[in-house]
Amino acid sequence: MKLKIQRNHGGEPLTIIEEGNQVQIVSEQVNTYEIIDQSNNLCEEAVTVLNYIGVYNEKRQRFEERFLHRPRMIENEQGFIAIRVLRPLQDDIYIVLTQWQTEEDFRNWQASTAYQHAHKNRNTQKGIDQEQGVLKGKPYHYLYQASHR
Repeated sequence: MKLKIQRNHGGEPLTIIEEGNQVQIVSEQVNTYEIIDQSNNLCEEAVTVLNYIGVYNEKRQRFEERFLHRPRMIENEQGFIAIRVLRPLQDDIYIVLTQWQTEEDFRNWQASTAYQHAHKNRNTQKGIDQEQGVLKGKPYHYLYQASHR
């Protein structure tokens, strides 16, 4: 599967290449990731959200355990298409790629009880964001649309 996507509100286009259990994200450079969790097939015509999460090397296993035990409620959300949790092979930035039918579907998920449940420990003692030495900075995300260039 090969997707060409363009970031909303400008930015360089990206190409996402999925082959087997690996994903390459190509922009000015090529970054390769291993798929550690996934659901459904990627779609060429979708809103793609890339959530970037920096993780310290010595805490990768802890971070991955949390993701591998996620409640899997997102899969039941209106407009949800697919998800990939991607382990970086070259650096320390994990990517959680999700696809949605529309941007509104993504925004509705962010406001949903499923989202609140998935992030219920955020900013609490149980939250991985509060554990010392796990996350490198605050996670951030960008929205992308299909690009036909």
